[in-house]
Amino acid sequence: MIAYIPGNSPVHKADARVKILYLVFFLLILFTRDTLGVILPFSLVTLLLYHTSGISLLRPVRDLGSSWLLLLVPILLHLLVNPSLGLYYGVVSSLFLLNVILLSLLNVYTTEIKSLLQALVFLKVPSELAFMLVISLRFLPLMQEQLTKIRVSQALRGYEAKPFSLPIPLIVPLMHSSLKRAMQLAISLESRGFDSEHINIAMELQLGKTDYALLFLLPLMVFMVF
Repeated sequence: MIAYIPGNSPVHKADARVKILYLVFFLLILFTRDTLGVILPFSLVTLLLYHTSGISLLRPVRDLGSSWLLLLVPILLHLLVNPSLGLYYGVVSSLFLLNVILLSLLNVYTTEIKSLLQALVFLKVPSELAFMLVISLRFLPLMQEQLTKIRVSQALRGYEAKPFSLPIPLIVPLMHSSLKRAMQLAISLESRGFDSEHINIAMELQLGKTDYALLFLLPLMVFMVF
């Protein structure tokens, strides 16, 4: 499931604010330097980060399942538009999406929800947006678990998903349970007097020596790249 994985790796120990800043930096590199000569070495950096974190690459593969097939869409679209160079640009686009997904998931895997919320508020992200993002991340593993139960239940009823068909028997129950859970959460928050515009969050994050070193290196890396 897409959720925090407890660990003692250097990536886990890094401050949530530092990880968000580096994630933004890495995404800027991917958006502005979308060539195969940049993305291939960058992919090695992504693999190194996963190795350092102690999280297997099989974890995101299992979590996203058949959704990984969407990475083939850019290749097919580029081949249709430009048959001569479509394969090159399609591979670049697919590698770009792959790195964006893996880096974003790594941030979720190695950062507690509470720390992520504190980091977003500290970085002046609007409290409503920060709260919405954190709640969405909190709901993801619940939705995955619910989808697994629905899939098993429908299979027992004789349902078999056909290739390239819309799985309505899975989508409708999942949407129903998700909306029901969202309504329960809204009622619970309202009964407690929750105000999204005035969220008071106690800061418990503390920068370590490694975090200060990473923050010192960040502007130098930005200067070297851009």
